Amino acid sequence: MNQLDSLKQGNLKLLFTLIAIPFLAIVTLEAQGTRLLRQPDISSSHITYVYGGDIWMSHINGGEAKRITSTQAVESNPYFSPDGNWIAFSSNRTGYQSVFVVPAEGGEAKQITWHPSGSLVRGWSNDGSRILYASNRDTAPSPYNRLWTTGVTENIPSLVHPQWGFDGAFAPDGEHLIIDRVSRWDSEWRGYRGGQNTPLIILNTSTSKEELLPNESATDIQPLWLGDVVYFISDRDLVSNIWSYNTKTKELQQITEFKGADVKWLAGNENTLAYEREGYLHLLDLNTKTTKQLQIDIIGDFPWAATQWEDVSSSASAVSLSPNGKRMIVESRGDIFTVPVEFGDSRNITETANAADRAPIWSPKGNQLAWFSDINGKEYSLMLASQDGLEIPTSIAIGESKMAWDPSWSPDAKYIAFVDDDVRLRVLNLETKAIQTIDVGGTNIERGSITLNWSPDSNWLAYAKAGSNNFRQIFIWSVKDGQKRAITDVFADSFSPAWDLNHKQFYFLASTEVALGSGWANTSSMSASPSYAAYIVNLQQDDPSPFKPKSDEEAPEKETDEKKDSDKKKNKKGKDEKATKKTVKIDFENLSRRTLSLPVPEREYSFIASGPEGAVFLGESLPNEKGLALKKFTLEDQKIKNFISSVEKVSITGNGEHLLANVKGQWNVMDTKGDSGEKGKTVKVDLQMKLDRSMEWKQIFEEAWRYERDYFYDPNLHGRDWNSVYERYAPLVPFIKHRADLTYVLDQVNGELSVGHSFVFGGDYPEVADSKMGMLGADMMVENNRWKIKRMYTTESWNPGLSGPLDAPGLNIKNDYYIVGINGDELKGTENIYKYLDGTADKQTVVHINSEPTFEGTWKEIIKPIKSENSLRQRTWVEDNRRMVDSLSNGRLGYVWVPNTAGQGYVSFNRYYFAQQDKEGAVIDERFNGGGLLDDYMVDLMTRSLRAGLTNEVPNGKPMQLPAGILGPKVLLINEMAGSGGDFFPWVFRQQQAGKLIGKRTWGGLVKSSVHYSLADGGALTAPDNAVFDPITNKWIAENVGVAPDIEVRQDALSLSKGKDPQLERAVQELLKQLGPKINFTPPKFLTPATGNKSN
Repeated sequence: MNQLDSLKQGNLKLLFTLIAIPFLAIVTLEAQGTRLLRQPDISSSHITYVYGGDIWMSHINGGEAKRITSTQAVESNPYFSPDGNWIAFSSNRTGYQSVFVVPAEGGEAKQITWHPSGSLVRGWSNDGSRILYASNRDTAPSPYNRLWTTGVTENIPSLVHPQWGFDGAFAPDGEHLIIDRVSRWDSEWRGYRGGQNTPLIILNTSTSKEELLPNESATDIQPLWLGDVVYFISDRDLVSNIWSYNTKTKELQQITEFKGADVKWLAGNENTLAYEREGYLHLLDLNTKTTKQLQIDIIGDFPWAATQWEDVSSSASAVSLSPNGKRMIVESRGDIFTVPVEFGDSRNITETANAADRAPIWSPKGNQLAWFSDINGKEYSLMLASQDGLEIPTSIAIGESKMAWDPSWSPDAKYIAFVDDDVRLRVLNLETKAIQTIDVGGTNIERGSITLNWSPDSNWLAYAKAGSNNFRQIFIWSVKDGQKRAITDVFADSFSPAWDLNHKQFYFLASTEVALGSGWANTSSMSASPSYAAYIVNLQQDDPSPFKPKSDEEAPEKETDEKKDSDKKKNKKGKDEKATKKTVKIDFENLSRRTLSLPVPEREYSFIASGPEGAVFLGESLPNEKGLALKKFTLEDQKIKNFISSVEKVSITGNGEHLLANVKGQWNVMDTKGDSGEKGKTVKVDLQMKLDRSMEWKQIFEEAWRYERDYFYDPNLHGRDWNSVYERYAPLVPFIKHRADLTYVLDQVNGELSVGHSFVFGGDYPEVADSKMGMLGADMMVENNRWKIKRMYTTESWNPGLSGPLDAPGLNIKNDYYIVGINGDELKGTENIYKYLDGTADKQTVVHINSEPTFEGTWKEIIKPIKSENSLRQRTWVEDNRRMVDSLSNGRLGYVWVPNTAGQGYVSFNRYYFAQQDKEGAVIDERFNGGGLLDDYMVDLMTRSLRAGLTNEVPNGKPMQLPAGILGPKVLLINEMAGSGGDFFPWVFRQQQAGKLIGKRTWGGLVKSSVHYSLADGGALTAPDNAVFDPITNKWIAENVGVAPDIEVRQDALSLSKGKDPQLERAVQELLKQLGPKINFTPPKFLTPATGNKSN
């Protein structure tokens, strides 16, 4: 049978080669066949697994195999039912992760769960009647997983236990569970040893008794229970291998001893284990102590991986205009296009599926294009080509530079300046191909933010860079003498240099109000909101001030010598008709005295850019407005005018005559000479490319590997041999058939750095449905065969932005009422309520309410379900905790939750901390702190002590204490889900002796990471590019360790089953010990200095 005939059968053949290898041995196999086979599970006779985003199944001993699912969605986590007749799996085909079940022999998949918080299959109950899955539904303040079950026939979810549970499996007795409690933020972090590595737990679901398996901060995952033994994956020897724990003898044993690559997935049935390693699937016989590697050749159709024409118009970036304003040049999906402003068609200049082409610019003469490309597969180089794209581009190496940003072509077309990956400012001589470094940026955060601006005569290059005080200074570099000169004061933050086309003036923006904003990594920087003034510089000392007072006077015209000479020249036919080339002359002496402020108000300006002679444009950021307001200022009338609003990505041609901007999502070209850009031409952007996804995925892998190598803060890459990493993962790339596969591979590559904040996200996934599930903002439970409202989440009176759908004014809905129907359909307790709420998000929905569990006697209410109730649950969690602390302390203690060390955390802290400054002490809760900046603001405030009192002259007025805030003792609650800035916060809380830390060790990921640029398909990687250390002890802070508590308190299963929070309760106990009697201070006795001046 030929290949075509095989495909017509509707099935595919999997070829298995079973290779026996010694138990515990380290074996390298030259195996053939398909790789990237993932997430295996086995029955007594079959194996199921994931490939290309779909579920597959085959017989363990070879033979015919079936493709179980075939969708564009990401299908994952397949698990056989105990009898092997069904496969449960997760899929995002509904727009969120749902549980589906499908017959093992194939057929239609049936949806089992509907809650939009997502459901990840973890297995089955022992009798096969229910599916075990993890979901973060109904949790707060941030989502965390717990284990649930749902029936296959009656799809009613049931919480197994309130204890956290990311993964788990039932014991043979059905009463016990083995639980992996915490979901790790970075699951591929090799050698991770932070707080999210919690021990596996054997939980008695009836009594809530727990047994913690020995752990020592290792990554213990993928637990399963066979007989009396728990098997799991552990990296105790820094490589993930299979281990076992005997629940009777308490013996811990290492089963495999692989070096190099990790074991990635583990499943089992009776006496056989199945696991994934290096993209292959293996079987391990626990009786014979042998393993079998399965060689699998997959033949199948993957239309979402096929080469096809794509419209990439929406991803246009790096957009600018040709010199005459006739065409745009853009970068999109790794190709360079030119687009007509009015007439003609778009042109794909590069058409390189195997390369990323970036940062295109147009030659000032209009005849050439330039861009940067990694077409050689090794590094970026500069490419030069004719503007029509019909010639083979010329490649120019850029030396030690790995990447380049913001290229700027000199007006005489002789040079291209750019900023590279190490923030070197470089100038390329296009004639000699020589490159020189003219300066280096002040900090690595200036990557991609420094702009290089040529003078109109190409003799000078202006730029701004950060100084040692973190304020930016404007520099001007001379082409002729190679010297750079600072032209602004170090006491101001100056940026956005621009040359007037009159060759006489120069502009920039500056502020002396940056203050705490200069410490950009600190939370105190959020308190800074500097305004910037616009400045103009007279470059030559003899030129008059542009703001010289004007006075209209009548005077007779006098023929000057200059006019006479001009007339003589005009009379000479054909002679001296060409004007003398204008040059920019700069008198640097006393330049500061010729620096004047423009007569425009100080605002939050983002840039200043030159237009026609004597005119500039300023981009102003306005509160609550999307985009910038573009203003125009001219020296002639010395007024600033609104040019156009809602502007992004502004570009002006070198002659200052044409302006390109993205206005409300559309590209518009405007004439700069007018007073308004409202009548600009809208450019129709139509970018079509033939997309070879396999080639693109290869390019993305190559670039991702280089990206982490080039931007990681440690040049030694934490000791990792980066070439070996390439050799380990590059062989997997040809087997990628879905964007999910690429993400999986890239995540593993990043994980080899053994560092936090090394994330992979985004990218071009096949389209799936959007979730339209409506949420009620309530806890629901089945009682009396009806859905009962257990608790409505209501609007807090001082948080008006949060409102529950069931809590709207005028609704006759209360706790303990029943919802017995939705939109006219009767609803019983045997039916999943979320199935009925599908499609109701943000739509008026009729709910049938009754105080009794019957459909008779109901009344109708119209509500509008919401897409997410997370914010409602979060605020309720905070308020419940505040009320609990108030109750346990008899009103003496305050409670402040810090959700992160970014904007939300800053607002939350200020809101709660100062509103409770009449309290004697405070529980500061940073559990679930998602990070952000490095805190100085909050801890500085919390460590202030009483300094003064101020009398209050109202009757019986209580004196005011200074400084403001809660001045009594404090403790800080921490847990495993606090990290990054949430690692630094408890560290500095302890360092500044603000109080005790209570709870569990934090995440342990304290580095700064950046997305320097997007991948070709719009996906992104973070590169950790700054690490945090203690300059006093000269040690790294918290990275891969976390911050341990002074008092360790677990959220134990028994307490959680009773609705208690043992960490919060312990915090109140500790603070009450420190309080002592309440102290009331009063003013001293008033002095009587006037008694010596009594009148007679």
